[in-house]
Amino acid sequence: MRSFRSLLLSPAAVLLLTVLAVPPAFGKALFTLQDPRGDDHGDGNFIYPLNEELNPGDLDLLNFSAKPARGGTWFEITFAKPIRSPEEEVVDDLGTTLKSIARFGFYTFNVDIYIDTDRQPGSGAVAMLPGRYAVIDRASAWERAIVLTPRPSEARGEIKRILMRKLNQEMRDEKSTLDEGTAADLRGQIPEDVDSRIFFPSQIRVRGNKASFFVPDSFLGGPAKDTWSYVVAVSGANVLQAFDLNRVLGRGGEKEESLMILPVSPGKWSDRFGGGRENAPNQPPLVDLLVPKDERSQESLLQDFDARSKRNAVLLGVVPADEAKKK
Repeated sequence: MRSFRSLLLSPAAVLLLTVLAVPPAFGKALFTLQDPRGDDHGDGNFIYPLNEELNPGDLDLLNFSAKPARGGTWFEITFAKPIRSPEEEVVDDLGTTLKSIARFGFYTFNVDIYIDTDRQPGSGAVAMLPGRYAVIDRASAWERAIVLTPRPSEARGEIKRILMRKLNQEMRDEKSTLDEGTAADLRGQIPEDVDSRIFFPSQIRVRGNKASFFVPDSFLGGPAKDTWSYVVAVSGANVLQAFDLNRVLGRGGEKEESLMILPVSPGKWSDRFGGGRENAPNQPPLVDLLVPKDERSQESLLQDFDARSKRNAVLLGVVPADEAKKK
């Protein structure tokens, strides 16, 4: 009898089938947005982790573009340095390798893209994913989010678990106004709502310093448009988060939960970004942002939060059609 392990596809086979199944991009770019070189320092003071996994320039976003494809859109991001490929490094006591869990050719970064498709101020969501500690400006409230992350399936499951746990915590709060019937309805809606509003690409191509990823029309409602508003944020990826059994079982403690992102802290560290503020738990750990030309800088946006009042930083959307007029 064949073993269960023998029935599983190898990472190489999965990658080959993914490449064969992906529709090719065609035609000219729908839009291209550029970001300054050398600004992968968050609010201006970030220090890269003191390890061999990341170096300055690795998360320095230079371009974000979109091309039409049959049935969807190919988005592409370009970094200042070649994207690091996961190797056969063992990451746990069971002999699990980094390459076996980060199967899409990258492991060091996340790219969050929040898209305002109706351009009606305040009509969508302003919250970002857990652990980003920032919100979207109401003028660019989003209807759809795309999250490029090394472990898309695990990230999708984790965000659903986080939302379920937050709902259960709300029910236990003495000040909560939720009744059990409403909570039950919300529990049923969370999986469907996540899948309809947040997309985790799994059709991904990594070549040199570029990563391309396919998003179907069924999610966006059609090809990407240059008249939509885009908030694009780069962060360091915590690819081992899904291995935290306590988190999966709901025993994460009182600490604010995050979704596969490296935090920032004061000082210098090997497992996170350094250079953070003292006593600032809501400092955004975002390394690089696209910002509109002639508006506030990335550094000023990420610095503009208040730990005492728990006021988060507010990020601005970029409209490619408007940016083209500024050239």
